[in-house]
Amino acid sequence: MSSRYNDNRDGSGFGGGNRKGPRWMRLFGIILSIVLAVVVVGGALILNYGSHLISLTNYVSDQEVKVVEREEELPSEAVETVSTEERIGTAVSDDQLQEIHEAMKVPEEKVEQVVKKDEEVYNILLVGVDRRDKSWNGNSDAMMLVSLNFNDKRVSVVSLMRDTYVEIPGVGYNKLNNAYARGGGPLLTATISDMYNVDLTRYAAVDFENLIEIIDALGGIDMEWTDAEVTVANGYMVDMCDTLGIDVAPYLLPGGGEYHCMGVQAVAYARNRYVGNSDYARTERQRYVLTRILERIKEMSVAEMTSFITKVLPLVTHNLKTSDIWELVSRAPEIMEYNIVMDRIPYDGLYDVIYVNGQDMLVPDWEQTVIKLHNTIYGDGQASENSDNDVKKRTEGNNEFSYDFEDEILKGKAQAETPFVNG
Repeated sequence: MSSRYNDNRDGSGFGGGNRKGPRWMRLFGIILSIVLAVVVVGGALILNYGSHLISLTNYVSDQEVKVVEREEELPSEAVETVSTEERIGTAVSDDQLQEIHEAMKVPEEKVEQVVKKDEEVYNILLVGVDRRDKSWNGNSDAMMLVSLNFNDKRVSVVSLMRDTYVEIPGVGYNKLNNAYARGGGPLLTATISDMYNVDLTRYAAVDFENLIEIIDALGGIDMEWTDAEVTVANGYMVDMCDTLGIDVAPYLLPGGGEYHCMGVQAVAYARNRYVGNSDYARTERQRYVLTRILERIKEMSVAEMTSFITKVLPLVTHNLKTSDIWELVSRAPEIMEYNIVMDRIPYDGLYDVIYVNGQDMLVPDWEQTVIKLHNTIYGDGQASENSDNDVKKRTEGNNEFSYDFEDEILKGKAQAETPFVNG
């Protein structure tokens, strides 16, 4: 199994990709967790102003979501292909692909001992959507499965990587993020339910345009950086501030250390896939920023919370019924005391990378993957042994440039496209 996946053609890397327009907007899904955090942390506030605040959100019924019948109807940006010379994955024959398809369905008896329904576990998918306009659903380039285990008093947050090769109901085989493009939240949750054997129908999604504004609305967050992370993030900040038409000087950091970071800085940090293990390290940074956001929300006064959620809620598209929201509110005090477990799929050592339909895709060992995920959500609550779950390895890795850093940043086309600033 592969231990590294070089995600260097997704357009979200530092100066990478072939997209036009502000690529920095297609970043990550952590701000979706603000929705859940606001409901949980601000429970008392919502009880007082509930009807008004809930009305601010953008509720969309599943029947209203746009469905794309044919792949050809999607804009060109919906599918990113790579040449055979640039591919990382192994080319597979039709027979090998058929074997992969057959291995996708995990027998029920393999997982039935730990699977439980929503009476005991509340699942919701948080989605970060990539699109330059609202003419289509967009790609779900960041997905976090959040599970509240009421019996065991545990919250698990599991990042599902967008390039995972899956079977999309009624569509066929493709990357996981293609499900949102074809049928929005309802089709994406249905795909995840089928592939990961979880009871999932609820989702909340946002675009990335207002990400910086949202973090600024928090008043910023405290973050710890390594020297390597600062080196790459400073380059991102130049690119982002140039797009925004603002001065970058107040945001540039001199080197590793602990800083109180505003939106530009936090977003630059979370974009970084050139330090540590490529896109996997980036998902870990996303989860780290999420924890910082949650800590900041806990510190807010009632006045601060009122101002913050009034700004944030209108940005959220979701299918949560009012009864769902009130259920979370009623459990808010106890949920705040729950243990939090964070993880990422595919798991280290349990996936291959294949090249099919002009794309590199991740193929998990589905049986072992589903069993591990279910143990985290429904069972013993243990996270995997992924390298980014080990504090020592994560710290060391986050101060080492990835193998493609020099080619992509210092020598490659990214140098010409985006100014590079070294602290």
